[in-house]
Amino acid sequence: MLSKLVRDKIHLRFGHEIRYPKDCEPLAQHISQACKTRLSASTLRRLYGFVKGIREPRLYTLDIIAEYLGYKGWEQLMASFEKGSETPVKILERLKPEQIKKGETVELKYQPGKLIHLKKTENVIVVVSSNEKRLQLNDEVKFTLLELHYPLTFIHLIREGKSLGKFQLAMVSGVTSIRKL
Repeated sequence: MLSKLVRDKIHLRFGHEIRYPKDCEPLAQHISQACKTRLSASTLRRLYGFVKGIREPRLYTLDIIAEYLGYKGWEQLMASFEKGSETPVKILERLKPEQIKKGETVELKYQPGKLIHLKKTENVIVVVSSNEKRLQLNDEVKFTLLELHYPLTFIHLIREGKSLGKFQLAMVSGVTSIRKL
């Protein structure tokens, strides 16, 4: 069974307390969407103690929970509870460009399996890596707000000094993860 500290972190991320076995269904869907890895509701019921499990959960399952909470793995999540440990990678609901500090990198994810890293250099935000074919390394992007579950909208995209205008991605799934690294 998950500790109260871990359950509290899950509730904070999910936005709802898990009080009944049926609450595990939407949580499983949310975790699966956020982590792009399936985690069943029955597994969550065992982790929450609604169903008696005869064995310890697998590390793979615990790593998915940790990833959902913004950590690189279960060990990092456990270490975060130790006094004086570093804070984890922060999962964000929304992000404005002025919230990104010079040198800071932001990771954006959306379906199907797309991953973009943006970095603030001086007064501009540029693409530093992307598996999205329509974005290129060093593209300069401008936006007013990035928000979970909404399309990724760059109000201005500049490539090699030329403006390509407004640019939208993640039109179907919306942004599934926003993290500062």
